[in-house]
Amino acid sequence: MMSMAAVLAGSPLLAGDGKTFKDKVVVEEPTKWWGASLSTGWDSLYMFRGVNVLSHGSYGNNSNYGSGIYWTDLNFTWNITPSDALTVGSWMAFGTQNTSYKEDDIYLNYTHTMGDLALSAGYIFYYVFPTGSNLYANELNVKAAYNLKFGSVTVTPSLAYYFNLGPNYGSSANGLVKTSSSYLLLRVDSSIPVYKDIISLTPWVAYGTNFEFNPRLTSDGTTDFFNGANNIEIGVGMPVKLSSVISVTGYVAYSYAFYNLWGTTDPSTVYGGAKVTFTF
Repeated sequence: MMSMAAVLAGSPLLAGDGKTFKDKVVVEEPTKWWGASLSTGWDSLYMFRGVNVLSHGSYGNNSNYGSGIYWTDLNFTWNITPSDALTVGSWMAFGTQNTSYKEDDIYLNYTHTMGDLALSAGYIFYYVFPTGSNLYANELNVKAAYNLKFGSVTVTPSLAYYFNLGPNYGSSANGLVKTSSSYLLLRVDSSIPVYKDIISLTPWVAYGTNFEFNPRLTSDGTTDFFNGANNIEIGVGMPVKLSSVISVTGYVAYSYAFYNLWGTTDPSTVYGGAKVTFTF
């Protein structure tokens, strides 16, 4: 079993967030001094913080079309004390239709728990190497999550804030987004048992606020790195536990973007995917 609030560490818990499942929080008690997890999955679209990253064409012409991704995540957690954990991991992906797109993210996270409250601070290094250019980002994050129990149902509200250290977007250093831009995510996850501890439903709802992280395309065709509402996302996953080590998960999700983000993302986007996880 992974440590309490293991995914405050930043690894994708379910296929489907693309990387937004890096924002999902699960609060569990550690049972040993270490934990490890290997996940691999597929997403029909690469949705990241409200943006259809690998969309083709411009807004109005893409019809939610874009490349999916195949990804693999490997992480190790050291349960330093019953209340403290350090996680290091790597998330790697490539486009399934846009085969030139490849990405490798390295993350580090420290989590402290107090009862059902989990607090964490972390770092993520993004490295994108599509054909023709390499792009980078260095990001800090802080997160908080709290577990609420309602009988057999668990509800976990969480708050996450991401701050980009650079390099700057459009600079000679090939930054992914603007230096000092940030993103705030409010999210509520839940776990609803369906059949014993084998099958469950995991619905979620999330609201993202943009601070010059995602630009919007204005009516006159210019790019505006704005502050304000970014997108709303809802979804549901269905984890199935095959054994004490192996589980499979499918999901479907919907994202509504308040603006034409990066000039490529339709306001309404439906996507889905699946993953298999080995937990040690």
